[in-house]
Amino acid sequence: MSTSQQRSASAVAIDDESNPRWYAAPHGNNQRFIGTDGRPAVHLIRYDGVLRFCEDSTGLLVGPTDRRLLPAGLLVSNLRGGRYNEADCRAGDFSPGATVRLVPEPDNPHDDQAVAVFDLTGQYRAGYVNKMKARAYLKRLAAGEELVAISLRGSRPGGDAGVVSILAAPARVLAHVRASRPASSPAPVYTRAAHG
Repeated sequence: MSTSQQRSASAVAIDDESNPRWYAAPHGNNQRFIGTDGRPAVHLIRYDGVLRFCEDSTGLLVGPTDRRLLPAGLLVSNLRGGRYNEADCRAGDFSPGATVRLVPEPDNPHDDQAVAVFDLTGQYRAGYVNKMKARAYLKRLAAGEELVAISLRGSRPGGDAGVVSILAAPARVLAHVRASRPASSPAPVYTRAAHG
């Protein structure tokens, strides 16, 4: 069995239980999403109103909590504390693809390593990067890495507040995953299932 066949055979649902074969299994090879050229082997696509990663070699979707995204340079976090920031989530632009600002809060009384997420204007806070990802983000900043961030899931101003998810990565990595998938990549599995 080829590597891509093994990957397809190991597909399971992450957060779309109605379509289990559309997602890469959330465990296994820690280097799975790193291509032979060292760049991420996934690209962002629009799926069900949000941005999702799609694996280049299989067309499988990759869940936002898959820990193998981090070794590929992709820090993805579903934000915490959104219910406390509901008004801000409705007022700011956290729509998929919108640039967001990650702001360390060393004086935060609950966690001196907290990282808040604001819209591009810096006026509206959607919540906080989860604890593990915040520490990874701060470690990368301390190492001199410059990271930029976008929203993967959220709404435009005036929209329904809901879960906001973000992606932080170096600008070149972000540009790579936002570019079109390679022409040699199979179509996303969910589109094949819809046409099959």
